[in-house]
Amino acid sequence: MKKLTGSRIGNLVVVVAVVIIPLLYAGLLTLTYQNPTNRLGDMTAAVVNEDSAYTTTLASGEKKTLSLGAELEKALTEPDGSQDVGFTWTSMSEAQARAEMGQEKVRAILYIPADFSQKVSLVGSKDPSQAATQRLRLVTDDGINYLAGTMARTVASELTNTLDSQGSAQVVDTLLLSVSTIRDGMVTASDGAATLADGTTTLADGTTTLSDGADSLSSGASSLTVGVRQLADGSVTLTSGLTTLSDGTATAASGSQQLADGVASLSAGTSSASAGASTLADGAKTLSQGTSTLVSSAGTLADGVGQLSSGSGTLADGVSRYTQGVDQVAAGAAALQAKATDPTSGLAAGIAQLQAGIGESGSTDTSTLTGGVTALDAGAAQVSAGLNSPQANGVSLKDGAAGLASGVTTAQQGVASYTAAVDQLATQCAATGASAEFCAALQQVSSQSAALNTGMSQASAAAAQVSTGVSQVADGAAQLAGSTSALSQGTTTLREGVDRLASAVGSPSDVTVPGNASSPQTLLGGINAVAGGLSQVTTSTVGGQSVDNSAALRQGATQVAGGLATMNDQVPALTSGISQLDNGAASLSDGATSLASGLVTLDQGAGTAASSAQTLADGVARLASGAASAQTGSQTLSSGLATARSGSQTLADGAAQLASGAQDLEDGAGKLNDGATTLADGLGDGVDQIPSYTQDQRETMSSVASDVAGVDTVREHAVANNGAGFTPMFMSLALWVGAIALFLVLPALDKRDHGERWWASAIRPATTALLLAMAQAVIMMVAVNAAGELHAANLLGLALMAIASSVCFMAINQACVASLAFRGRFVSIVLLSLQITSMGATFPIETAPRFFQWIHPFLPMSYTQLSFRRLIAGGGLDGIYLQTLGVLLIWTAIAVCVTLLGARLRRGRTPLPADNALAPTAA
Repeated sequence: MKKLTGSRIGNLVVVVAVVIIPLLYAGLLTLTYQNPTNRLGDMTAAVVNEDSAYTTTLASGEKKTLSLGAELEKALTEPDGSQDVGFTWTSMSEAQARAEMGQEKVRAILYIPADFSQKVSLVGSKDPSQAATQRLRLVTDDGINYLAGTMARTVASELTNTLDSQGSAQVVDTLLLSVSTIRDGMVTASDGAATLADGTTTLADGTTTLSDGADSLSSGASSLTVGVRQLADGSVTLTSGLTTLSDGTATAASGSQQLADGVASLSAGTSSASAGASTLADGAKTLSQGTSTLVSSAGTLADGVGQLSSGSGTLADGVSRYTQGVDQVAAGAAALQAKATDPTSGLAAGIAQLQAGIGESGSTDTSTLTGGVTALDAGAAQVSAGLNSPQANGVSLKDGAAGLASGVTTAQQGVASYTAAVDQLATQCAATGASAEFCAALQQVSSQSAALNTGMSQASAAAAQVSTGVSQVADGAAQLAGSTSALSQGTTTLREGVDRLASAVGSPSDVTVPGNASSPQTLLGGINAVAGGLSQVTTSTVGGQSVDNSAALRQGATQVAGGLATMNDQVPALTSGISQLDNGAASLSDGATSLASGLVTLDQGAGTAASSAQTLADGVARLASGAASAQTGSQTLSSGLATARSGSQTLADGAAQLASGAQDLEDGAGKLNDGATTLADGLGDGVDQIPSYTQDQRETMSSVASDVAGVDTVREHAVANNGAGFTPMFMSLALWVGAIALFLVLPALDKRDHGERWWASAIRPATTALLLAMAQAVIMMVAVNAAGELHAANLLGLALMAIASSVCFMAINQACVASLAFRGRFVSIVLLSLQITSMGATFPIETAPRFFQWIHPFLPMSYTQLSFRRLIAGGGLDGIYLQTLGVLLIWTAIAVCVTLLGARLRRGRTPLPADNALAPTAA
């Protein structure tokens, strides 16, 4: 095999370099972004604690000093080995933290407010309504690093959990521990002590009364001894008297039985007399009523006769007019007869329809009034029974509805207690060390408390409305059941009235004959009679000939007037006689009534006397028997009193001992009463020192205790979008790639005339590349700012910085190619890969491996991306512009020197080998 020459080795190197370019890119980028989020601890953050210790008065009256800001600062800067606090925290002042953030020494600043401890302490005060969750600020700067703000959110979440855990434990342990429970217990104890004081007062009063009673008992026992002695003496006298009483009662028993027999005979006689008097009174009353009617009728008769007499004269004059109108009346009577007797629409037919609509008594046909009322009465009774009568379970619907309302109210109270307990467990779950999954599930259950309480309140209100409605329906049903009886009676009365009306109207075929009582006396009979009679008034038929009756009518009217005048003269005498008869009948009725009443009373008294006499006889007999027994008993009493005399003396001795013990009890009860009163006063004072929180205050305390503080992430100089956050890296990368492209189309060195100076071969292509690089920078910045909606804070400055960067990158790439020919492009790609991985434009450089952190400050893109970021966001590192320009100037100067060196060496005695990347005349 042919030995490799230098050019062959070079070619091999080029081949290897080309092959490993993808590996170079993928490997470096993977190594850089392997796990930056697990290196948060390599990033430094500042704690600016503006809080100061605060001494508060707890609800119990105890003084407590809180310094929550210092505790949080210590927890962050000196964490336990097992505690993850995210960044590496350092305590700083605000000015120092700001300065170091501007130098990339600090990535975030946590501000603890000045009144942090004071505001949190309000939770345990007597008025916690002003307490609120405190907000801490975690500040990052998009003008320095965009993803630092995103990573700060993760740290803020962990800080919030830490604050909630420590703050809740602090508040619950030192400020709120069992305040409500203690108060409830104290109230109960105070009430019990007050009751005890009242009871002991009553006890003291009772023992005083007992002592007094014992004294009285002792005195009474002594008196009893004397009385028993006197009673024994009197019992002898009682025995003698009872013997005499026994003899007398035997005689009285015989006489009282005779008295009872006589009174019974008297009672039987008065009963018969009373019955006869009642009959007499009824007859007298009937006579009185008849004479009263006769008197009234006589007056009416007198008035009528006078009117008849007066009208008889007028009759003669009116007869003529009468005869003229009779024909008209006759015609009207005929029409009335026709309509009244019509079989379909007449009066009788209408009454028949009315009777059918009412129905028969006891009918169940609901199409009739009687049947409907019967059905209504039965339905009302069933409704009333269904609501008020016990069902199969022994409870009525009305009572069941009331029980339902009571049960729902009890259930509502139970649900309220349950939800309150669940809410309290949910707020204290994290502090108890339970798992996050359990706490999340408990929080989800707690979130349903409000809906559950609302639903139970609505159910309770609905149950109360149901109970009220059922009660009203039951009362209404009872009233309806009572009203249907009256309706049924009214229907019966209506039926009877219609029947009487039908009887009074009669049949269309009825004809009433005047003076004939056996003819139908009905309305239709009268109408038929009037219609028939009127036809005979005007004319009559004699021997088959029609005769005019008007002349005879006028003559008869004159005769009637004369006769009525004579009758009128005799009426006053008739009226006077009837009045006298009426007065006598009334007197007879009154006397008979009084007699009947007196005899009834006499009968009742006689009956009572008979009963009492019999009772007296029985009692006297029992008295005689009792007197004999009393005589025997008095003898026994006399012997027993001797024993009682001995016992009464023993009672007197015991009563004296009781009086002495009662006095001792009275003294002890007084001391107990004093102690119980003191206890009640002390407990009452203790209850007054414990606050009673309102519902709003309890909710505020629960909310703040479970969420003492939160952390808000603040992005200073926030960019418009994610693209604006990553654009600084993309811009730097694009300008470098653009520089590589320049020398893919332009030669790095160019020599056209051997008579030219050696440095001209480098200056000519550099000038062309410079102009193109500037055009690349301006076009890129303007287009990307518009298309990507970057809203750069300083677009002109951004374009100028891009021009400076592009010129530097162009010079570096020219130097690589001018010195190493086409191999220099590989070096350019290596430089590009190293800068992408070490510039810190995505994740902060602290999260990259140590090698990339070491080369970071020496590469130009580390500075260009920071300058671009500040020009877009409007804020960032202090003095970054001068640093960037300085670094770019250094790299440009080095690159120019290398390019000139390459141009010089190619003109020397030993020029570099020919390179296709160089112009043909450059060799």
